[in-house]
Amino acid sequence: MAGIAGGFFTFFGLDAGKQRALLGLRLRLMRRQFQREPGKMAGFLTFLIFFGPLVIVLAIVSAYAYQELPGVWPAQVMGIVLCLLWLAWIILPVFAFRTNEGLDLARLLIFPLGRRDLVASALIGTLLDGPSYVTLPFFVAMIVGWIATPALLLILLPAIVIAYCIMMASGQLVLTTSTGLLRSRRFRDLTIVLLSLLGSSCYIVNRGIEAWLRAADTSGLEGLEPLLYLRWLPPGACAQAVASAGTGAWGEALLWLGYAGAWLAVLLWAWWKVLERMTTGASAWNLPLPEAKKPSRPRTRLSDRVAALGFGWLPAPARASMVKELKLIWRVPQRRIGLLQSILAPFVLIFAVFFGDMSALRRLPEWTAMGLPAIILFAAWGLSSNMLGMESRGLGTLILTPAPRWQIFAGKGIAYGLVALIPTTFYAAILGYTARSPLIIFGMIAAAGTALTVIGVNMIACIYITFPFDESVTTRQRSGGSCATGLAQVILLPIAMAIAGLPTTVPMAAGIWFNVPALIPIGAFAGLTYAAILFVWATRYAGRLLTAREPEVLMAARLER
Repeated sequence: MAGIAGGFFTFFGLDAGKQRALLGLRLRLMRRQFQREPGKMAGFLTFLIFFGPLVIVLAIVSAYAYQELPGVWPAQVMGIVLCLLWLAWIILPVFAFRTNEGLDLARLLIFPLGRRDLVASALIGTLLDGPSYVTLPFFVAMIVGWIATPALLLILLPAIVIAYCIMMASGQLVLTTSTGLLRSRRFRDLTIVLLSLLGSSCYIVNRGIEAWLRAADTSGLEGLEPLLYLRWLPPGACAQAVASAGTGAWGEALLWLGYAGAWLAVLLWAWWKVLERMTTGASAWNLPLPEAKKPSRPRTRLSDRVAALGFGWLPAPARASMVKELKLIWRVPQRRIGLLQSILAPFVLIFAVFFGDMSALRRLPEWTAMGLPAIILFAAWGLSSNMLGMESRGLGTLILTPAPRWQIFAGKGIAYGLVALIPTTFYAAILGYTARSPLIIFGMIAAAGTALTVIGVNMIACIYITFPFDESVTTRQRSGGSCATGLAQVILLPIAMAIAGLPTTVPMAAGIWFNVPALIPIGAFAGLTYAAILFVWATRYAGRLLTAREPEVLMAARLER
């Protein structure tokens, strides 16, 4: 096996010993990463459990299309799949999702390694990255789709390898070139809005495609050949090579493979040049020099405005903690994404469900008011999760603050509850305008109780389930913590929040279900009273726990240097 690998490296002009050393270094770094952050392994396994079957199903569907579709459509589908994967590897790094975490080539430039060896090690190292495994089922499906014609494998296998290398090189080029742009605040804010819309727009796109397919003429679809346009893109050329070989035009297939290979060479050359330029202190799209600050007018402090809104009765430490959280929810990009998603998701959901028949909103039943607790549950969960870890580097300063711990938790909890009410209030306003039901009022009361219970559970959970969070890093994805932390976050906490929140919604739901109108307001107010008592108890109990477990919490939330 070692001889075969050595011959392979030698065939491409690579140093086999250096490639083995670089690959071994990549394996050791990957093992060390999982040892230091076991929670990342739990997150990766959770991703495979939930999204792995979806990827496999899509790959099986594509394999079926390659084998069963008539005429030119198998190659058309292959071109669409390759171009979509290529676009994903270009777009995701820009939006702060690292598709590949390879070796830092800038640090390897000081060693006696050739340019070809460095670039080859970066491409080979991507085989060890988790996101690369997402592409594997699609490539296997292509091989299965044309396994009945072994001669085509002579073109198909090189086409798959070239397409994979084009994906990796394009993603690394975009990420390296955009280093300065990704650090700009304006681009980061734009990314936050786009991410908020991206997470909830898939259903709208699906409805739009469905409407287009219904309106499209069947004869027009039969004559549609997207590969005529996609083949001029780097991965589309690989699909065109397979299509040409399928018709017996082997010379044309080799020309298209050469065209794709030329694109790969250009991308690798551009990536290397940008990397060299960055290591010498220059980078593309550098941020402009800071301008002189204009004299600002004195503004009313947020703490004064909060006190004027009726929170002056809070103790000073609790009010200060509340004000700090309100500021950080908007200033920290990752937390702002969650806030915007919780605000936009209800509107996107309503538009997607009632697309084409908005008048159906007026025919909604009264019990849809029970959806308000569900909306606020997810909003409060996202805002209050890992509330101590979200302090990041400021956690040590917070713990040194000479203030009662329960007041710190009280301020945090009130801030999370107020922010969680924003999307829920918008949703309630829409339901109130369309359904015209008084149950919306009691639904909001039940929603407020649900928020208090969710935040109370997270207060206690954050003492035991804390993981590091770096607010200054927007591109590196971290899960942090141990495997137990990851499993508790995705399994135990949702169950605990659901159980704690049942008394806030069950009485009202029972009144609606059994048609007992008197039980609805009594149940809503009783649930809110229960939630308020639970919230107050949770702040006191979490404060005592934090006092007893400060060293453990600091160690769990510690960022690696």
